[in-house]
Amino acid sequence: MAMQVLLIDSYDSFAFNLVTLFRDLTVHPEITVVPSAHLTPTYVSSHLFPALLAKFDVIVIGPGPGTPLQEDSDMGGIPHIWRAIDKYYAGSYRWVPPVVFGVCLGFQWILLAYGHPVFRLPRPRHGLISVLDVTEEGKNDLFAGLDGKDIECVRYHSLHVQYDNDFAGNNDIVPLAWTRDENEEGQKVLMAARHKTRPYWAVQYHPESICSKYGAEILENVFRLSEEHTRLRRQWINRVLEQDHLPLLKASILERQDVLETFLQDRQHRCKVLHKWPHQSAKRLETRDKQADIATPTLFQYIIDLPENVNISQFVTELCEQVFEFSGVFSLLESAASPGSWSYMGFNEAIPHRFTYYIPDPFLTETSTLQPQAWTVDSIDDVWELLASVIDVTISQVVQVGCGPNNTDTRISFDQLKEIVKSSRERGSDEWPSFFGGLVGYVSYEAGVVDGLNVPVDQESPAEVPDIDMTFYTRSIAVNHNSRRVFIHTFEEQNFVAIYRSWILPVAECIEMLPEVRRAKGLPAKERVGASITKFNDKKIPGDIRLPEKDEYLAKIDLAKKYLASGDSYELCVTDQTIVIEKGSLHDGSGDSNISFKEMRSDWAFYKQMKAINPAPYSCFFRSKKSALIGMSPERFLRWDNNLGECELRPIKGTVKRTSTTTLEEATAKLKTPKEQAENLMIVDLIRHDVSQFCENVEVTQLMGVETYKNVYQLVSVIKGTNMRPGVTGADILRGTLPPGSMTGAPKKRSVEILQVLEGHRRRGIYSGVSGYWDIMGHGDWSVVIRSAYSVGGRGTDVERIWKIGAGGAITALSDREEEWEEMKTKLEGALRIFQNA
Repeated sequence: MAMQVLLIDSYDSFAFNLVTLFRDLTVHPEITVVPSAHLTPTYVSSHLFPALLAKFDVIVIGPGPGTPLQEDSDMGGIPHIWRAIDKYYAGSYRWVPPVVFGVCLGFQWILLAYGHPVFRLPRPRHGLISVLDVTEEGKNDLFAGLDGKDIECVRYHSLHVQYDNDFAGNNDIVPLAWTRDENEEGQKVLMAARHKTRPYWAVQYHPESICSKYGAEILENVFRLSEEHTRLRRQWINRVLEQDHLPLLKASILERQDVLETFLQDRQHRCKVLHKWPHQSAKRLETRDKQADIATPTLFQYIIDLPENVNISQFVTELCEQVFEFSGVFSLLESAASPGSWSYMGFNEAIPHRFTYYIPDPFLTETSTLQPQAWTVDSIDDVWELLASVIDVTISQVVQVGCGPNNTDTRISFDQLKEIVKSSRERGSDEWPSFFGGLVGYVSYEAGVVDGLNVPVDQESPAEVPDIDMTFYTRSIAVNHNSRRVFIHTFEEQNFVAIYRSWILPVAECIEMLPEVRRAKGLPAKERVGASITKFNDKKIPGDIRLPEKDEYLAKIDLAKKYLASGDSYELCVTDQTIVIEKGSLHDGSGDSNISFKEMRSDWAFYKQMKAINPAPYSCFFRSKKSALIGMSPERFLRWDNNLGECELRPIKGTVKRTSTTTLEEATAKLKTPKEQAENLMIVDLIRHDVSQFCENVEVTQLMGVETYKNVYQLVSVIKGTNMRPGVTGADILRGTLPPGSMTGAPKKRSVEILQVLEGHRRRGIYSGVSGYWDIMGHGDWSVVIRSAYSVGGRGTDVERIWKIGAGGAITALSDREEEWEEMKTKLEGALRIFQNA
């Protein structure tokens, strides 16, 4: 029978890294993860608890925020576990207890239970690496086989246990390892210990961190050292169940086994998996009932190769402007800088097919005609399931226009195209696009908070823009920056001639006539009427720019550091918003009175300025009826490929301003400090935890590499998940990992709750959320909305539109308040300059 392990997760955001560490051991234990809040004091003290003790060979009390000196609802019944075990161990039952292993907060709980006090460290040690000084007892116990090795350990704690057997009045606890903190007068801090007579081990540090060494070897030692105890314990339980010498205990275990299984099934951690909406037939609307009767569309594909010397950035700009003339409002996801290599444009033939949702409304709005349609939803779960249904398009065939001999068309199945793209990716090639049409838009920070963390948002602060805003595009253009190849796609239910005349031919002719394409071919530019979107000539009256107040921002940093010192968080991403009021008239003498159209031109002008000032690999331009998002994000949040069963995240933590005199070597020296690396490491460990819930294998392929951008140097890590679990898709991973950990801190849930207090319960909105696409072939790519600006609407023809620009930084115990203020201003600068220039 496999070893049974119960991991009690105290909402630490690192628990599933422990699961991975246990899973890869040679004993291959079966692991059940239960949030600590579900093991209530009432449950632990009840007659149900013996059944749980009988089921599990090992109980792991995981790390978490907070302090063992003060109980809270998240900790559940952890403080009562020891009393319950002692009750059965010391009473007439003579219970043989399970093995207990404590990590960080669990370490403190165990030692506090045996009389050793817990105090604050002079300075928190969050994301910092220390080397263990193993005792002689430790060398033959938890750290056996590691003698002579430097055992580096990652620490996430602001409290420590003061080991004092005289104070405790007993010698039950045996120290196994210590460390000394630099700059704290060499303070000796207990890092590992065990109970003298019972099978209890604990470590203060995090053996599961990517930068901790020998974590697996230490856990192997726990199982090795407790092997005989576990054998005897199982024999004892079998005797209890087979005989009648302890009838009350036998009845308690047997009668409550079914109750226990139901309890664990209902409460254990599991990732959310989307189902096609509606999952309850009562919610199905008649329009969706009739969907099966609609003819399945054909995907048309046309490929154009550009000249080698074409300037891709200029080409993308000109193409958007010219196609806008006959296709209307578009969305753009542009790789305006390395390491991005693709740009995608989404278009619609008529009114955009758009989905919007405001938290906590009971409906989602679908706009595809002049009369919007409202879908009743019970929760945000229904919103995602509806979107999953929308993206589930059945393509009847793929027509590759002009790809056969003598420019004839070829036809293949959609599955064949999927296989071609998949095979190409498996070879490491980037020759095929990842967007063939589908949903493009954004998910707000608050949507992630509510959906991903189940943390409510303040309803006194209403949303100014939708929390989820996505447009379904049937027509798209993909541009490969490396191969200079353009893919024109559409999937519609029209016949080929109509599709060719209304979309493929106009786009192809447009490309041939673009000034940048003609220049690259050595041809003279042709006289063409300039695109109407570029005719923005009104003289703006400078608007008001309201920057964050320095004193208020510094006060938030000071309060954040108090939360760090108390153990409630390891890192807090404190942010603030700059408000730009765009004043003036949008009448420019063109005779066009369409204010929405004129706003579009204004926004496009802002986007081009932002791209010139601060090009980034994950740039975006979105327009909706009342708002706009223009962004130059350097940070990929999540890319997925359902066909390969893999995903990738690229968190950024650590920023140095790039000037004419700053070299890469100087920037690297500044970014490789303990403070900057600790910021990045905490988010890497958090993301590993998030992704491990959805993928069997999680690998850090780049740890804290320095990347160069036009205005900054950034410390970037890359985490890759492979072998998605059964039933999981990229959209599930997106939901389960929001909001971005790089914008919250760690542990994520508690940090978000603290940030709501620090930021006055003001909504961040689109800032700190994600923007990107979810395509019909099973791909997705989303970036963190930073270095961006979004508008929240205007009033009348003499427009006063409000723009918001968010910026902030990760606060750790090592943060300097003045340096954090300067870093926030550096991040704000790129987006703010477009308004200052205007």
